[in-house]
Amino acid sequence: MKGGIPVAFDGITTYHLVKELKAQLVGGKIRKVYQPENDEVHLQISGPINATLLLSANANQPRVHITEKKKKNPPQPSTFCMVLRKHLVNTTISDIHQISSDRILAIDVNGKNDFGDPVTKSLVAEITGRNANLILTMADEETPDDGPVIIDAVKRVGPSSSRYRHILPGLHYKLPPAAERTDFFDCRTPEDFDRWLSKQPNQKLTAVFIGGFLGISPDLAQEICFRAGVSGETPLSDLTVKERGYLSDSFFEIQHEVETSCQPTLYYFHRHIQNFSTIDLHFLKDLDHQPCDSVSRMLEAFFYLRDKKLRFNAKAANLKHQLSTLYKKDTKKLDNLHRDLKKSKKAEKDKLYGDLITANIYRIQKGMDGIDVENFYDPDLPTVHIPLKVNQEPAQNAQRYYKRYNKAKRAQVQVAEQIEKTKDTVYYLGSLLNALDQCTEIEELDEIRYEVNHSDLVKHPKKNGKDKKPKPSHPMRFRSSEGFEILVGKNNFQNDEIATKLGDPEDCWLHVKDSPGSHVLVVAAGRFITEKTLLEAGQLAAYYSKAKTSSNVPVDYVDYKYVHKPNKAKPGMVIFTNQNTMYVTPKREIIDQIERLSDDD
Repeated sequence: MKGGIPVAFDGITTYHLVKELKAQLVGGKIRKVYQPENDEVHLQISGPINATLLLSANANQPRVHITEKKKKNPPQPSTFCMVLRKHLVNTTISDIHQISSDRILAIDVNGKNDFGDPVTKSLVAEITGRNANLILTMADEETPDDGPVIIDAVKRVGPSSSRYRHILPGLHYKLPPAAERTDFFDCRTPEDFDRWLSKQPNQKLTAVFIGGFLGISPDLAQEICFRAGVSGETPLSDLTVKERGYLSDSFFEIQHEVETSCQPTLYYFHRHIQNFSTIDLHFLKDLDHQPCDSVSRMLEAFFYLRDKKLRFNAKAANLKHQLSTLYKKDTKKLDNLHRDLKKSKKAEKDKLYGDLITANIYRIQKGMDGIDVENFYDPDLPTVHIPLKVNQEPAQNAQRYYKRYNKAKRAQVQVAEQIEKTKDTVYYLGSLLNALDQCTEIEELDEIRYEVNHSDLVKHPKKNGKDKKPKPSHPMRFRSSEGFEILVGKNNFQNDEIATKLGDPEDCWLHVKDSPGSHVLVVAAGRFITEKTLLEAGQLAAYYSKAKTSSNVPVDYVDYKYVHKPNKAKPGMVIFTNQNTMYVTPKREIIDQIERLSDDD
């Protein structure tokens, strides 16, 4: 990673993307504009093809590509979204072009101003890492040499954010500083390459290419060196004349390949996407690779899950912090209560002292500070020293010890009640934290947030009209090796659905013993549930629980008819009887072998 974005999204990827989008979208009309995220815009386009163009200025994953994924839009559009709708809706895309060989592209549109006169505007996408931005501009007819005027930007940049470049409505648009780097396509001959190389600082070769050319990523720099047979770690000053020639040949070979072909490819390691490129990366030959039929589909496949995970984690962070704080607080409270209970149990000594004083009251006189007596409750009759208050009568000393004993006994009852109540709260918080770790969809996160806001964990729960119960999400679905469907809950709402609605009496319900975790249901569907399927379901129950990293995890399993949810019980809380217990050690490789079903299966 460099600058917060995948190293593969460089000027070369942008070059091929622009050629593809230009062929597909020029001549199309922008019909609708959405902004599902603060830093992401979707343009719905009709024309040569009907498509949705995604433009993201996310600092971690900025990108532009046609998308087939739909996102939920906020109830109220942002100011920037309204500006784009005003200026772009019903305009025609006249051109899509790249700025030099950098990660900047512009979408030019033809429309009309408020007076009905033709006007050209541009939506500029700067796919430049943490400084990524989407900027709407319009030509300045009065001072065209000063550049276009900024109408608005998804990220406004004022003097407090940058001393060098301000992006605010009304200012002229200036390109990001190129730091005296050369356009990748301006170097055309070996002589050009030699002159360029002679001006570079003495650094390792990958740094020389990245810092000297616009549009070159660490991947492309590595590829140039790899094809030349020279290590990218070699300092520039250590190159021989032959090695310089090999680098020159490699550079122009890749440049020709970029201009004459496009090979969108995804690179995999252990079935997980690791990289992408629009040229053949020889240095990644050991990775599995998969050709794609378009640059957009390559980018969608690479970014979709990563972007979803990043945004999900960002939205989950505050909730996780809130729940973790409460969990630590109540865990500490539970420890303190156990200490208090231990102290209160020592009160039996006070009762003993009261009994022994009463039995020996004839030997005690007011003014004594203590007495040694035999403990007749112990068969060995040991001598016990009892401290006395000199200003109290013997009977008053006995009563003092009895009062302390009775107070401690009452405290024991109250502390025991508090312990049970706090244990329930700690368990419930643990179930919420476990659910937070399991959920992957925003809808599931919304369910957990709603549950927290409407629980007694929050002093002032939100009960306004905007805080509506989210649309229910659905449990995970698996198929055992013997064809049984297995449902796994990812949060307490899903667990409740499994425990109260989705099963039949002959189905089997499973849950990790005495630990927060997912409810698991094996659907019998008229068949006898085998031991093999039961063990696979036990693996799922243990893996999707707080005990997933433990060994020999106890998992209770019981016929569904013996599972009940008490009235007014917290979400996800049930009682059950007639259970049996199995012991499993959850392993990721076993989980991966169990077939995961989609909602369409």
